[in-house]
Order: sequence, then structure tokens, then C-alpha cells
Amino acid sequence: MQQLRELKINELSELAAMDARTNATPWSLFNYQQSAEDPTHNILGLFVDDILCGACVYSQVLDQAEILQLCVGYEHQRKGYGYLLLDSVCTELKKYAASQIFLEVMVGNISAINLYQKLGFNVINTRKNYYNVNGKYKDALIMARELV
Repeated sequence: MQQLRELKINELSELAAMDARTNATPWSLFNYQQSAEDPTHNILGLFVDDILCGACVYSQVLDQAEILQLCVGYEHQRKGYGYLLLDSVCTELKKYAASQIFLEVMVGNISAINLYQKLGFNVINTRKNYYNVNGKYKDALIMARELV
């Protein structure tokens, strides 16, 4: 059974551990804790049979929204969970009058870029040397989607 819900404070360490195993640029537990304390941030978790499979941290200020971190556990990838998470976030943001949503993705992360394009995101710019992966800097694509 799938369930989407806000993560609780005591679940953030599990999310940080999953993120560390999965992403080239993971957030720390401290990053997640800071986000949980920020009133403009939300952390939506996806649970399948009570197991945390992924999460999305997003922010909304006025009519602008941003995906801050998206993580699907390595062992849960390629099952449509990233799509479900991001589509649910977009639907939720529409309810709160967000008109546009932004995100950054590392150049070369083809599976993530394909997912975002499938959900209607388009590349609008590039941030040079945005990500630091093992001492090497990589560009980020800035992507956006209109929420209508």
C-alpha cells in the first residue's frame, strides 16, 4: 500500500541515510532538520508498505515554488516513485496558488532530467560549477514548469 505524507522529525535520520546512499550530492541530517523547521518548506515522504521509499523537499513563497531535494532510495528506483512524488507535489502546489515551480539537476543525470521533462519541466538556464562531487565541479541545469 502506498502512502504520501509529511515526514515526522524522527523519520529524518532515515531519510538522510537513504539520501546519502542514493544521491551524488546528498543532504545531511542537519540540512533536513533545518528544512523541517522552516515554515516555507515541506517534506513529503512516500511510503510503500510502511517503508520509506522516497521524499521530496519543496518550498513555496508567494506564487513561486522550488524543489529543494528529491530522493528515491536506490533499491526503489525505476518503479515510478519519483514521478508519483513530484506529480503529487505539483498537484499540491497548484492548490496553494503556485504558478511556477523550479528545480536544479546535475548535468549528466539523464534519468532525472527525463523524469522532469516527462512532468513538463523545461531547461531555462545553466548554473556553472554548481555541484561539487568528490572535488570536481559540475554544472546544474535550472528547469521550470508552469503550474496551470
